Amino acid sequence: MASQSVADFAISTRRAERASSTSNRRIVATWLFISFALIVEMFGIGAYVQNDNAGLSIMAWQPVSGIIPPLTHAAWERMFALYKTIPQYQLLNSHMDLAGFKAIFWPEWIHRMWGRLLGLDFGVPLVWFWWTGRLERRLRPWLVTLFVLGGVQGLIGWWMVASGFQPGLTEVSVWRLSIHYCFATMLAIAVFTTGLVVLKPDSERLAPSIAAKYKVARGFALASIAVIIVAIIAGTFLSGTHAYTVDNTFPLMQGQWVPPDYAALHPFWSNLFLNKAATQWDHRLLGTIAAVVVLAAVVVAIRADLPPRARDAFLIMGGLLVIQYILGVTTLVSKILDIGIVHQLNAVLLLAAAVWAWFELRGRRAA
Repeated sequence: MASQSVADFAISTRRAERASSTSNRRIVATWLFISFALIVEMFGIGAYVQNDNAGLSIMAWQPVSGIIPPLTHAAWERMFALYKTIPQYQLLNSHMDLAGFKAIFWPEWIHRMWGRLLGLDFGVPLVWFWWTGRLERRLRPWLVTLFVLGGVQGLIGWWMVASGFQPGLTEVSVWRLSIHYCFATMLAIAVFTTGLVVLKPDSERLAPSIAAKYKVARGFALASIAVIIVAIIAGTFLSGTHAYTVDNTFPLMQGQWVPPDYAALHPFWSNLFLNKAATQWDHRLLGTIAAVVVLAAVVVAIRADLPPRARDAFLIMGGLLVIQYILGVTTLVSKILDIGIVHQLNAVLLLAAAVWAWFELRGRRAA
């Protein structure tokens, strides 16, 4: 009995050593970063679906059977008949034929299939890494939580889509769209940050005395995270109201710094979320504030003589910020929605870079 206990302890020790080894941590971190990349791609697919008003083309939430698209003409006709029952078809697309329906069906089907792919990409390696002892014990509950949250995101997506089936509505609720996007952003950043934690555990971070030297730069990184998040939230309401279709000039709107119809809706607070002119102006302002804060953070980082990895993170954040601002202005003045899709993708990458910059300056916990 004692020998069996000793053997079990030895096996447990070997598994723990294997899980915490540098080579194994790189493998697990690579999986997490790949998952993050797939989530970022999901933002692009979702943006295309939203801009193309294709999100209401599939009338049922079928996580398993929905994998198979219509395969016969009769199946297509049944699917199209369902779409004809909702206000979007009756009020906007009554001219649509079956070919037109297929054109909006496929983007939404791909969007949902990509979500299933994400579930497989995360769930299958999670089980395998756990089974083979490659996951550190401290990570297991958190990784399971991330997997569950991925399922919750799917439920939120269907909750959002269902809002567009209500009488008189031709698109999804702006509020639910914002929640869906923000939850996806949170999930993506959580996966990315977990990858950073796996790749660089507490023992390899800066000593507290050294981290204290970079307190100002770390504070600017945290401020960058905050303003980027606020700008992203504002952007969801711009996208949800299709505010990029109006006032396509920069920097003025209707020849003024503040558009004259900023407060057209009553009560006033509703302008912040539902008024196209107001949501666009808010996003412009918050995006500009974010740009100033991020560029200030980069300047502080350069002057602080940071460790190489931290310096690189700040420089990448600055580069992505410049790209993001150019993409935003170009989308606005050109009205080319494909550029706007890249703008949405890059926003997540920019936030991830800010998190990375902050992470690199965290000191390890005091003993």
